[in-house]
Amino acid sequence: MDLKQLQYFVSVVQEGNISKAATKLNLTQPPLSTQLKCLENELSVTLFERGSRKIELTEEGKILYARAISILELTELSKKELLDYTAGTLGTLHIGVVSSVVDSFLYNLMPDFHKQYKEIRYDLFEGNTYEQIQKLRNNLIELAIVRTPFEAEDLSSLVLKKESMMAFGHKNFFMQQDMKSLLEQPLILYRRWEKIIYDLCYSYSITPNIFCMNDDARTTISLAAAGYGIGIIPESAGMIISQRSSRKEHLIQDHLFTCLELKESRLESDICLLYKPNSYISKAGELFIQYLKGRTFHSIGK
Repeated sequence: MDLKQLQYFVSVVQEGNISKAATKLNLTQPPLSTQLKCLENELSVTLFERGSRKIELTEEGKILYARAISILELTELSKKELLDYTAGTLGTLHIGVVSSVVDSFLYNLMPDFHKQYKEIRYDLFEGNTYEQIQKLRNNLIELAIVRTPFEAEDLSSLVLKKESMMAFGHKNFFMQQDMKSLLEQPLILYRRWEKIIYDLCYSYSITPNIFCMNDDARTTISLAAAGYGIGIIPESAGMIISQRSSRKEHLIQDHLFTCLELKESRLESDICLLYKPNSYISKAGELFIQYLKGRTFHSIGK
């Protein structure tokens, strides 16, 4: 199995049939089919369901496709890093950032760092914490800014800021602002906070009223702004609300909505930098790690 065979395999999957993939690869169909058959023979698996007009992957094919994408992306990343090293430049910072921290990263971290290292370019990946951890483990990024809770014993972690969680929504849901009353309202929250919220509700002897679970701060804020319930969001997501507030609705300024800090230790969240220990980190990555180590917690989200 070599990279060319993986490229052929991925092209066939993405194009949907061998004929279209052959055209894209500037090949005729017979040699492409031969390469795919050789790949199956070498791996002793069947990758495609034969007989259908459109390519259908077997379960083994789906596993290989996911791995092949990662391998090819990692190959391109390695080429770029070697070119940067040969050229003597500081290179590109390949970093993943969770959605609730993107604005803090762009407005509070990146400007000062860019002033110091203007040569560095950025390959920025957005996604939830689990997606960023997976990309980091697969070497598709070298650094990830994520937030707790998560499980990643295999990764090095640097806590950048400790945050409270906030309750955000239409003022009608905040007639009473004690924790028990808030938890009785329809709730909109991150999926990975489900167990914590359920345990918290049970400690108050109430049944959780979950309107929607999702994986993105922007989704939570949008649903809460639409009046569906109270969104449970991290403190740093407040910048997203501030941006909304500058629009014609003027949200909080016009007292249409309430944003309230939840003073509950079980609802605290840390913003963390993750990276793989004992693994190669580019010059750009090393400089960014050192830069973050010199920042105070509160300066990250101010």
